[in-house]
Amino acid sequence: MDTHYPSEYTRGWVEFYYQKFQVNEYVLIPRFETEDLVRETIKMAENTPFDTLIDVGTGSGIIPISILTKVAIEQSFGLDISPKALEVAKTNAENIGVKNIEFLISDLLSIFLSPTSVTFGKNILITANLPYIKDGDWENMSEDTQHEPKIALFGGSETGFELYEKLFIQIPDFLEKHRPKRLTILTEMGEDQEEIATSTLESLTQKLEENGRKINFSFFADCFGIRRFMKIEIL
Repeated sequence: MDTHYPSEYTRGWVEFYYQKFQVNEYVLIPRFETEDLVRETIKMAENTPFDTLIDVGTGSGIIPISILTKVAIEQSFGLDISPKALEVAKTNAENIGVKNIEFLISDLLSIFLSPTSVTFGKNILITANLPYIKDGDWENMSEDTQHEPKIALFGGSETGFELYEKLFIQIPDFLEKHRPKRLTILTEMGEDQEEIATSTLESLTQKLEENGRKINFSFFADCFGIRRFMKIEIL
């Protein structure tokens, strides 16, 4: 018997933001800190309603499903590159009773950059908790974490931030194609990635300002005081 096999996988569920979510070896086990991202997003959505929610790298669907249990957003999507993960997300939405969300296979935002008949609202919210651990850190992970899917943990060989860099590269094309009045992005990152995130977002700022957009970004801390979240507003 493997004593390091995660108990969450053994029992098949985990509690997250007051709900019971199914998990298995195809999805990451939700971390407590990610609830802070959900809380901040809900607070924003209560004060400034959104027409469309897109969760990128949705995994088991915990982020969009949790948000939709508290606020009404007319149009919602959960995107992931893993079909097996999306099966779990669909089950969780059904079990919790969230109906107004569609789960789609996509490499980040790619599905909405190609020809599509989808029409979004004017105020769009994107959330993401993408893999942000550097590939070479595998041996430093705890033995129970090593049972979780690598595709949900590791973000690249150089910094671990590569998937976010790829996502932000997609943003100008997304804006050009869908032309929202406002785009808000909230994401989780590694605790040591604020510097590279700032550099990446400064490059994005320059590109968007050349196209007549305004952008503001900031970082905020989790419940332990660790600055691990990004908030980006694009007008």
